[in-house]
Amino acid sequence: MIVDKITDLIGDTPLIKIPSSITGLENIDLYGKLEMMNPFGSVKDRVAWHILKDDLDDIKAKNQTIFENSSGNTAKAIAAIAGAFDIPFKQVSALMKVQEGRDILHLLNAEIEEFAAASDCFDPSDPNDPQFLIEKAVRESKGKVYFTSQFTNPKNPDAHEFATAQEILDDLNEVDYLVSGLGTTGSTLGLLRAFKKAKKDFKAIALISDNGNTIPGIRSLDQMWESGLYQEGQYEHHHVINEKQALEGMLTLNRKLGVLCGPSAGANFAGALSYLKTIDSTLTERKNAVFIVCDRVEWYISYIKERMPELFGESPKPDSYFHYTLHDDQIADIMMPAMDVDNFVSQNKPVIIDTRAPIAYKMFTIEGAINIPLHLLNQMIDNHEPFSKDSPLLLMCAVGEKTQKPAGYLRSKGYNAYSLEGGMLSYKNQKIAA
Repeated sequence: MIVDKITDLIGDTPLIKIPSSITGLENIDLYGKLEMMNPFGSVKDRVAWHILKDDLDDIKAKNQTIFENSSGNTAKAIAAIAGAFDIPFKQVSALMKVQEGRDILHLLNAEIEEFAAASDCFDPSDPNDPQFLIEKAVRESKGKVYFTSQFTNPKNPDAHEFATAQEILDDLNEVDYLVSGLGTTGSTLGLLRAFKKAKKDFKAIALISDNGNTIPGIRSLDQMWESGLYQEGQYEHHHVINEKQALEGMLTLNRKLGVLCGPSAGANFAGALSYLKTIDSTLTERKNAVFIVCDRVEWYISYIKERMPELFGESPKPDSYFHYTLHDDQIADIMMPAMDVDNFVSQNKPVIIDTRAPIAYKMFTIEGAINIPLHLLNQMIDNHEPFSKDSPLLLMCAVGEKTQKPAGYLRSKGYNAYSLEGGMLSYKNQKIAA
């Protein structure tokens, strides 16, 4: 096969049927759509190309720079396309959690601007929120910035409704269940639109990450409102998945099927099995279920090694922060209501740790707080016990979600640790009201 340009290879990816000996399902055939076989290695190749393809000549004529808020596959795909068409690209995002993704962008000559701890929890008081920064740059650029805006662009789900879904329907005729992790929600939304049109009783199952877990490309339910594409009512059920399940699912696909996919595909596979097993025995006729094999494993070696060092010949860390699970019945003990903070601080003299971006910290924080961005804090507490146990610890993020797990983990290590309920947004509002 000869192609004129690399983008000719986007799409027409195969389906792989997962053997029942692996799934354990008796009445459901489970298929993985191998989006890792797109030329830039991920499901986001379709979105990047669908958004850009009709505007490339205009972008070049206007001498524009493409901007995107992405810390992962969308940025890589846009960077590759932009380079192939001799157009500059700038990534503006929260800090990339996986080193290999940053390395690939450098390799592709992308300009990178990252903000530690920004945008994992949307913070309306944070001037470093990437979406805000890009929109501001667009307004001030006098037409020199082209913003692909994957979180709000309707072309994101359209790429999957009119291409990916049709490929699957051509192969299977009908789909009964789609089980898919939610990130921008574009791929899931596009697929379910097409599948619902084709079959009235089709069901979409949304996978969301457990609070405090980092699964590339999959967000928690609290983060969903940050994506302008998210439509809660489209999903039959929201199923929670954690890092351990994602990595175990990935290893099954890697080792038993030779599918060299990453942890988000592992999460989709593990989540699909977890949900489908609850309904399998109730079915009276055979059904088809589909999940997306999002991208390749090579891009996540540092992420995997941090959580499963034993896979690489290193000593395992059974009490690692990344293996810790904060259970619902533990949350009440670690929460510090905003209205109680000032009294708690004056009476107990805690170590106060603000995990937000540095500029947000400088603009407003609790007196005496130190700034340790969340990703650094997580690494610190995983590697050793960095604080004295003589004083309480008060952790805070933007809206209160991201510091629950580290506070719970520190408690399991003997610290008297708390997470600020509602985060700095709640504390600031409480101060304004007072």
